[in-house]
Amino acid sequence: MSHQVIITFDMDETKIQENAEKEAGRQIAKQVIDKAFGSTLSYGRDGLMKRYVQDAVREMLESEKERIISEAIKEVVGTLGRSKAVKERLQEELGK
Repeated sequence: MSHQVIITFDMDETKIQENAEKEAGRQIAKQVIDKAFGSTLSYGRDGLMKRYVQDAVREMLESEKERIISEAIKEVVGTLGRSKAVKERLQEELGK
């Protein structure tokens, strides 16, 4: 006895491409970060490059520290404000 099975897929090629690009970007970023901020200390070319990249990134971020903190707080507050658990706890506290 044989059975015929028909399977169809509806693929959004644009979405697939976007997802592939995001994943490729994540993998590249992870490799760069692992290479630049790896845990091994070295005084050779790789070690000097790691320290240079770390110092450059630190210098770039230091001037933006307050803005980064402010934006992170806004993001956390916005995310927590939409959380059901936080809303319930806030209502409990306001009801006291």
